[in-house]
Amino acid sequence: MAGFVAKPLEPRLLATAQEIQAETHADIGSDHARLPRYLLETGRVRRVVVVEKNQGPLENSRRALQGLNAEVRRGDGLAALKAGEADSLSLTGMGAKLMVRILTAHPARIPPRIVVQPNDSAEPLRRWALDAGLGLLNEQMVEGFWRYTVLSFGIGEGSAYRGLPMETALRFGPILLRQKHPLLKAELYQQRQRLRRLKPVARVRLELDYLEQALALLEG
Repeated sequence: MAGFVAKPLEPRLLATAQEIQAETHADIGSDHARLPRYLLETGRVRRVVVVEKNQGPLENSRRALQGLNAEVRRGDGLAALKAGEADSLSLTGMGAKLMVRILTAHPARIPPRIVVQPNDSAEPLRRWALDAGLGLLNEQMVEGFWRYTVLSFGIGEGSAYRGLPMETALRFGPILLRQKHPLLKAELYQQRQRLRRLKPVARVRLELDYLEQALALLEG
């Protein structure tokens, strides 16, 4: 497309793209639409629907996706989608609690596959998915501006938590714990140092207990 040059995907978005293979994919809050453009150009999806709440990101996405099999809509999260319209859904670059609010607002419009990349702890998303009856299919952790977690959920899948301490797995990720993921280990070492500098009130002691339990699983 004349006048538009796509920038290479950063690691967090590449990891997200690896989790997506669909006929029609919806991306909420795409901003510059780098992820949906990549999905279309690499053949991972045939069509995308991008939803933007604000005018600036809406215009950015339309420029980025011009000439491709894509539709950019203005709307608030899943309110802009029809039930059954998309086979998969992605949310990236937001806080986990905001993602949960978007997903819980229109549960009937959630497609069979959801891929999320929060900018903070993924714990609220794991708890939401468990309550919603969604299985955790995969977790990745990648280095970038900070360490990001990418999670993939599916409807009707089995539990990834079997055989692990549930609370610890919800906080730190059952698949990452089973993989003994080196980035998770590095992250938990940093968290332990930070917690040990705090006054040992009950909440801090509890967080340290869960963290030590996770490190024991990673180092075992």
